[in-house]
Amino acid sequence: MKKNEELFFLIKSLTKSEKRYFKVNAKGNETSEYITLFDAIDAQKKYNETEIKELFKNKAFTNQLTTIKNYLKQRILQSLRNYHSRISIQAELTNILRNVEVLFHKGLYVICESELKRAEKKAIHFQQDLLLFQLQDWKRKVHQALYPQDFDTLKNIITKQKDSLNSTVEYINLLLANTDPINFSLSHKKTHRLQNKTLKTLHLYRKQLAAKNNEKAKQTIENLLKQWEQQPKLLDEYFTTYFSVYNNYLGFLVFNSLYKEAFIRILLLKQKAKRIDNSSAAMIKETLRLYNIELEIHRNLRDLHNTQEVIGNIQEFIEENKTMIPSNYRLSFRFQFANIYFQKKDYKKALQWINDILNHQTKKDRKDLITYTYWLNLLTHYELENGFTLRYLINAIKKHIKKQKNIDFYEKILLKFLAKTVGHSEKEKKKAVQQLSEELKEHPVPKHILGYIDFTGWIDRKY
Repeated sequence: MKKNEELFFLIKSLTKSEKRYFKVNAKGNETSEYITLFDAIDAQKKYNETEIKELFKNKAFTNQLTTIKNYLKQRILQSLRNYHSRISIQAELTNILRNVEVLFHKGLYVICESELKRAEKKAIHFQQDLLLFQLQDWKRKVHQALYPQDFDTLKNIITKQKDSLNSTVEYINLLLANTDPINFSLSHKKTHRLQNKTLKTLHLYRKQLAAKNNEKAKQTIENLLKQWEQQPKLLDEYFTTYFSVYNNYLGFLVFNSLYKEAFIRILLLKQKAKRIDNSSAAMIKETLRLYNIELEIHRNLRDLHNTQEVIGNIQEFIEENKTMIPSNYRLSFRFQFANIYFQKKDYKKALQWINDILNHQTKKDRKDLITYTYWLNLLTHYELENGFTLRYLINAIKKHIKKQKNIDFYEKILLKFLAKTVGHSEKEKKKAVQQLSEELKEHPVPKHILGYIDFTGWIDRKY
């Protein structure tokens, strides 16, 4: 995103209700030019500043377009703050802090006390230590203003403030430890905040995985999920954190081939997520992670449940949230759809998704996914026995690979097999597959490549 495109992407991210709220609140002010500019930018599919300048060439504000755009950006952000003033406990507490600061400067200390008491109770309940520290700081200032000689109460407030700060420092240290769990060690001191417990437990979980102690790791993360589920109010408020931990757990189950258990857990998680009214970027990211895990199960257990239904749900979700989903996420899912249909031997549908990727590829796309889409295209045309097309595609993929690196031995072996055996009889292919298997034993397909396309599984299933 370029600097001059920030306003464009901000406007495009707004929902219909957010746009309506912004315009309603702008009415009555001298902002008609800003609304006109807002509408003009909103109408563009791709930001074009030259077009904007041409459209408003007779307007005086075009001489200061950068300044006007910045003003409009700030007005939109202010509107979003007001619209989402109760988006989270953190937002509510931040607003109270703003209120307290205004009230304090007006000398309305008694009202300050009332606001702070209400906010402090919420901050403690929802374990918002950093905001609790700031609230207690204002509580100290207000108390000093009202009772300058009451040092005992003042000392009590400062002690609580220190506890909040210590908990925040512990949280920061746990964040650091989780950036490198193997080399960071933690104290055995118990923590009472759920967010801190989560980080500490994840640190232990990752160490157990590194030590290949899978049973203990599984138990550790299951216990953490139970702790979240025992605190329903915190679970609802910080559901994306719980969602992230749950996705880690599901990833563990799939990695250890516990597919049926993972599938049951996915259904339970989806039920929990239904009651959370949250379309934040973080929630969307975790939902995409969940879908990705579900597709991985489909790739490994093709007859477990209805693949088409899941793919339909993912397409619908991506369409609903398209402005918030990066293009590479969409590319990744389209590649998986093609892969799944290929494994299910539905080659026509696989080809539809392959063509969709290759016909709409851009320079910004992930090169690895584009490369393995080329490979999947080869295998699909091979299965459809499109010999003429296949020979053309083999030349195309050779050129594509050579632009990035030297062709590996396993790639040469596979390409040779595809070129020579397309259109052969079943007997001839069976013999060629046996020879292919032997050659790949000497020059095996790297394990990380099999995560993209299971060449080995495809060969094993041939005959």
